[in-house]
Amino acid sequence: MINIRESFGAKVLAALLGTVGLLLMVTFGVVRIEMSRQVDLVAARTVRNAGTLFEQLNELQRQQAEQLTIRFTESRRALALLDQAIKASDVDYLAEQVSYELELASLALEDVLLVFTDEVGEPVLTMVGGQRITDGDPANIGPLALELVESDSLLVTSGYRVVGGRLFNVQSLYVELAFRPIGTITFGLALEQDDVEQIGSMGNFQACLVVEGDCVVRTSGVNEEMGSVLLSATEQARARRAAVGGADWSIQSEPLMRERPDEGTRVIAVPLDEVLAPFARIQLALVLGGAGALVLAAMLGAVLSRSLTRPVRDLVAAVGRVAEGDYGAEVQVTSHDEMGTLATAFNEMTHGLLVREQYRSVLNKIVSQDVAEELMKGDVELGGENREVSVLFADIRGFTPLTEGMEPQEVIGLLNDCMEHLSEAVDAEGGVVDKFIGDEIMAVFGAPVAQDDHARSAVRAAIRMRDGMSEMNAQREARGEGPLSIGIGINTGVAVAGNMGSADRLNYTVLGETVNLASRLTDLASFGEILVSGQTLASAGPGVVSRDAGDRSLKGFSSEVEVAFVESMKA
Repeated sequence: MINIRESFGAKVLAALLGTVGLLLMVTFGVVRIEMSRQVDLVAARTVRNAGTLFEQLNELQRQQAEQLTIRFTESRRALALLDQAIKASDVDYLAEQVSYELELASLALEDVLLVFTDEVGEPVLTMVGGQRITDGDPANIGPLALELVESDSLLVTSGYRVVGGRLFNVQSLYVELAFRPIGTITFGLALEQDDVEQIGSMGNFQACLVVEGDCVVRTSGVNEEMGSVLLSATEQARARRAAVGGADWSIQSEPLMRERPDEGTRVIAVPLDEVLAPFARIQLALVLGGAGALVLAAMLGAVLSRSLTRPVRDLVAAVGRVAEGDYGAEVQVTSHDEMGTLATAFNEMTHGLLVREQYRSVLNKIVSQDVAEELMKGDVELGGENREVSVLFADIRGFTPLTEGMEPQEVIGLLNDCMEHLSEAVDAEGGVVDKFIGDEIMAVFGAPVAQDDHARSAVRAAIRMRDGMSEMNAQREARGEGPLSIGIGINTGVAVAGNMGSADRLNYTVLGETVNLASRLTDLASFGEILVSGQTLASAGPGVVSRDAGDRSLKGFSSEVEVAFVESMKA
């Protein structure tokens, strides 16, 4: 009955907490989706309204510019005057007439840009803010004028130009007299901050008109921080969210003129605080209500689970200790019922795990981890099998003279340091350290775990050994100690791999002619050399940088063996 009630209580607790948590997650998800949708709707609507308002302003300025243009293009006297001024290179009188016409139009000279060009698009007279400029093209009207001249038709071209830090909405017109081309006339009206401020107030947004990387005209709410954010958004086609001055904004950019995107960019910042405020209140209510619901569910689950017995709690704690690696954990057996049986079984299990871990720890110190895994499976048998492997021997050269006069403890310490470097190189390339033979190490690649590229792994391990010895010698030199050097031999071929010895004491190793040849190559290798057989070099594949050492006669082999020196290996 206890187990049934406890199982029921746990299920009820999980159901209550899971249901409340799932409802909270779903509700939060729905709220966030709807919030995102409302933000997108408000931002898109505001940007559309901003585009409409700016287009209305642009249209009004275009109409004003068109009226100014008519004063010059529909008057044959004005056209003749322009033609005469261009031919005579005398624009003084033309400038006076232009000023007179602007005064008749009740326009302040400082708000007008006026440029006359000849029939090839070269500026003849530029008037900016009432100032005459006869040299150069400060308003960069040349491209617009040249476009009109080359079109060979009476077209009007619009654009934006920045002159003296002010933004002008310009309109260029091709003019001719008696079917003979004269040039072009360009009028521009300044787009002031007051204009943009009024539009921003009407549309409830902040704006920045960016030309050539500079915010030329902006609303009053665009401070330095906001201006930096708006400038960074000029290259982004999609709207993005940003927090500026403690407020949330949706920022989107679009070209001043869609047909001329290089003329400049209009960046709109839409305030989102009013949109987000209701959703923030909803989320706060969800958090508070959800927290209360979770607490209530937890309290109800605790009431239903109060009957949990001490043995079960002890067992759960012991399981946690075992999960953390403490295989000596035990629980106290306080009864002879099912719970007592469970506690006894648990103690027997942890004892078995502890013994197994002790065996594993000892095996890992005696043999390689791969061999230990094979032995721990429990189905190890005497005997071997033919396996294609690569065998590596590495021998410390001049070890006996080097250690002459050293204490035995120092000799063992030096040997252990060196063998640690060599073993790490073998492990890094997936090999197995078969045995240590005095100042020599034997490693196998391809057994007991098969490797498709065992020859290549063996060569890489040899290079790691050589490089590791170089690093070790650098450290020894810093301590004023003499250098160590190794000779390495590698051979690839078929060998007998398996467990040798007796049923009570096994040793996993490889035997055969392949192993003997690798040992002979090691004897042949000099200080810092890596000697490999032709079979190893061929099996290692491309990328091995080597030089031929010729065919060598080796002790115990009737025929000569192809040998090569390994220099390095390309990636």
